[in-house]
Amino acid sequence: MQNKGVIRLFAIVFALACIYQLSFTYVTRSVESDADDYANGDPELREDYLDSMRIEKVFLDSYTYGEVKEKEINLGLDLRGGMNVILEVSVKDILKEIANNTNNVVFNEALKLADKNAANSQDNYLDNFFAAFNEVNQERAANLKLSDPSLFGTKEMNDKLGFNASDDKVIAELNAQVNASVENVYTVLRARIDQFGVVQPNIQRLDDGGRILVELPGVKDPDRVKKLLQSTAELEFYELYEGYELLNFLVSANDRLRGLVENPRAGQVSQDSGVADVLDEFQAVNETVDSAVAGLDSTATEGDSLFADASADSTDALNQFNPLFEVFGANYDSETNQPRLGPIVGFSSVSDTDKVNEYLSNPRILALLPGNMRNMKFIWSAKPDENGLVYLLAAKTTRDGKAALSGDVVVDAKQDFNQMNDPIVTMAMNANGSSRWAKLTREAVGDPNNPDDNRSVAVVLDNLAYSYPRVNNEISTGRTEIVGSFTVKEAEDLANILKAGALPAPARIIQADIVGPSLGQEAITAGLWSFVIALGIVMVYMIFYYSGAGAASDLALIVNMFFIFGVLASVGAVLTLPGIAGIVLTIGMAVDANVLIYERIREELNNGKGLRLAIEDGYKNAYSSIIDANVTTFLTGVILYAFGTGPIRGFATTLIIGILTSLFCAIFITRLVFEARLASKKGVAFFTNATRNAFTKFNIDFLAKRKIAYTISGLIILTGIISLSTRGLNYGVDFVGGRSYQVRFDQPVNSVDIQTALGDFFVNEDGTKVFPEVKTIGEESQIIVTTKFKINETGPEVEEDIKNRLYDGLMSYYNEAPTKADFFSEASGASDIGVVAERQVGPTIADDIKSSAVLAIIFSLVVIFLYILIRFSKWQFSAGAVAAAFHDVLVVMSLFSLLYGILPFSLEIDQAFIAAILTVIGYSLNDTVVVFDRIREYFRTHNKKKGMHEIVNEALNRTLSRTINTSLTTFFVLLIIFIFGGEVIRGFMFALLIGVVVGTYSSLFIATPIMIDTMKKEKE
Repeated sequence: MQNKGVIRLFAIVFALACIYQLSFTYVTRSVESDADDYANGDPELREDYLDSMRIEKVFLDSYTYGEVKEKEINLGLDLRGGMNVILEVSVKDILKEIANNTNNVVFNEALKLADKNAANSQDNYLDNFFAAFNEVNQERAANLKLSDPSLFGTKEMNDKLGFNASDDKVIAELNAQVNASVENVYTVLRARIDQFGVVQPNIQRLDDGGRILVELPGVKDPDRVKKLLQSTAELEFYELYEGYELLNFLVSANDRLRGLVENPRAGQVSQDSGVADVLDEFQAVNETVDSAVAGLDSTATEGDSLFADASADSTDALNQFNPLFEVFGANYDSETNQPRLGPIVGFSSVSDTDKVNEYLSNPRILALLPGNMRNMKFIWSAKPDENGLVYLLAAKTTRDGKAALSGDVVVDAKQDFNQMNDPIVTMAMNANGSSRWAKLTREAVGDPNNPDDNRSVAVVLDNLAYSYPRVNNEISTGRTEIVGSFTVKEAEDLANILKAGALPAPARIIQADIVGPSLGQEAITAGLWSFVIALGIVMVYMIFYYSGAGAASDLALIVNMFFIFGVLASVGAVLTLPGIAGIVLTIGMAVDANVLIYERIREELNNGKGLRLAIEDGYKNAYSSIIDANVTTFLTGVILYAFGTGPIRGFATTLIIGILTSLFCAIFITRLVFEARLASKKGVAFFTNATRNAFTKFNIDFLAKRKIAYTISGLIILTGIISLSTRGLNYGVDFVGGRSYQVRFDQPVNSVDIQTALGDFFVNEDGTKVFPEVKTIGEESQIIVTTKFKINETGPEVEEDIKNRLYDGLMSYYNEAPTKADFFSEASGASDIGVVAERQVGPTIADDIKSSAVLAIIFSLVVIFLYILIRFSKWQFSAGAVAAAFHDVLVVMSLFSLLYGILPFSLEIDQAFIAAILTVIGYSLNDTVVVFDRIREYFRTHNKKKGMHEIVNEALNRTLSRTINTSLTTFFVLLIIFIFGGEVIRGFMFALLIGVVVGTYSSLFIATPIMIDTMKKEKE
């Protein structure tokens, strides 16, 4: 074996890298275990402990708990609980806004036609609108151009494109403006997500059509999140008070709170409490506010530390209970005993802001404000600093509590560079905004001769301040530069936030999944059990069949699992329940490479070669089959990743990683073990007494039985086609749209009775009942309710209405009915009964999912056809392989059509089923390619006098041992997941079980016979 040293070095470095990446997960679990011990079952105490550890260094004296948590293995929502939401920005509303809400008949009819076409089109809404506009324009003979003044020929558009611009230019500009609007929504949503306090959130744009994916693991209040995600952006500008103006108020508030708040350490106050805690926790906090506006200068807070006491009697304060200063520090310089300049009132950790808000919103505390500050509101800075602190600002309001200026006056904002090539943000306002902005900045200037008297202005989005620069002079034109120590990315974000104030419409939820933590924990338990059992069975079987060589493959298998988890952690991939299934499936497929090698070595040994030469030739002769078989499966995994979303993409990720690491371990790790054994003058056994001659004496005439196989397959497929035409398939929410709720009861229930009863609650305005579909899932005390009631309507009010109807309709089926709060507490895990998971899919995205599924299957077959054509140089090989794969898909679909409603588990057609179909295609091709590879080899090496029939049969019989061993190990691995993996993926596993059996059959009796039958002539 050449380059042993390089391979050994690579394996060691790879292993060390995996250990390093997985250590973050270990440290995270260790800290959370300490939190569990500390909390003793109290969830609030646990959260408090973890919040206190967030900025503490816990690993290598370099990483805080918060940083370690970010680097742990990222569990999917189905394993840890949380919510997954796809939002769609209303491009229709953006177009109406750009056209100044025109009443033009052609425009409005085109919008209606675009709405209608969008439901059945894969094009984005903008392309549908342009097509609809051309159609309506032609029908009415209006001959309107898009730049017509009654359409998009507005002053703003003419300023950019010139008068009477061509349609092509207007289309390009509309695409740019719509894309910018979607980008603004994306920025606003990303900013809002920071408020939810979740770890490892994910937000990404899905395409150019306005869809945005948001994943929030562990979120506690999904209804609040839905409302925030769908609400319009609220951009405001406030003049700020100086921080020192609130110092006396803070001291008075702290004093009054002593009489309002119970002291948890009554009688136990020590010198280490109160302000000292604040000083210790927030030592060395430093914030320099460098932003400035074209005439706005940033001279806010500079210094090394902040101090939480405004009185001279700080020693006395330390000996008292200080409820406010326990959680809040004032902007005070303890070294100079002077307040700091700037608008910052004080600071707090993110976890303590709720408590500070509670204190400062108390009417008895607000009464302490001076009379000239009664029209004031407190606002927090948007993003924590490097120490996890956010800053409190005091904003001036009008008498009715509103901002001096709202964000709808901003007409443009962009990132730019000044003469010093520093990133800046430029902002322009309309005429109304310019005059009000001039008044606001004029009042903020104060004494022109004393810059220290100048106040700051805050840019506030959704009640969080993103910038609060100091004003140097009045800005009368409305054109403003915000200058500061920005990075380009920070300047782009601020520009998007400023533009967000002009968003014409909110985003709406078109797909949502919510999984409770209890269901997630059950999934983890089920997944781990299936993993351990499957791994154990495979390892025992390999030793039983291949003796010492089997032990080497077991070692490679363990190393492979270690590498898979290490890579998952290092690339930040999401591990989902189907992902665990993908890992377990990888166990079965990893064995295949070893089986191919070992069977080759056994053949060489039976041919009389010595052990060293047999090992060398066995590896060399197996490479071609291993590479081809794994590349075909890898390609299907890539296609699955490209077309899938959420948990299905997690399955594809682990499958792809597993294939790559399995190849390395099977080929190199086992080879290193054998080389070490041979170098030590030790032998390696590749069989036991019971398996020495297993599967070696078969001489089956497979080709002679092909007509029987064609008949059997034809009858099964014909029956399936009849069933597909009559019964159809049991389409899930993914494909038809609607809402589904997984509900648990405290006693067994009858799904038919519930379905009938719910019809009385889901009633349309015209009085017609909408009966939901109700199915038992797993135990008789658990059901899934799927309804299309108000399928085309979205929004918090609609969600609340549907949930009320569901709650009212199900309460009579409980022995002890839960409260509504407990019934819908799936995200917080407060109750073990009620809704444990919910899903919402709009009709438009359901149509897209269906189309993507069909395209994924067709595309995978085409890609495989081309790959096999390139590798085997004859289209007959491609035809046989693709025909067999298509045969396997039809058989699986036929059985799902025939058996749904009969078997005691769900056979629903959803995205997981499409993943199963693609996996079946990959497995079928894996098996077929191994057989084809041996046939190709025999065509080159065997006596030309032998007929093609004889050569092919000999190749099939010589690969039978590998076929049976791989199929058995894979089948039993899948069977373990099917039994122990949980109800959620049982239908998914059932499809794969069918696929393994049918794939093995088709590689022998369908793929090869079709390949032979399509040859132009058969050589006898």
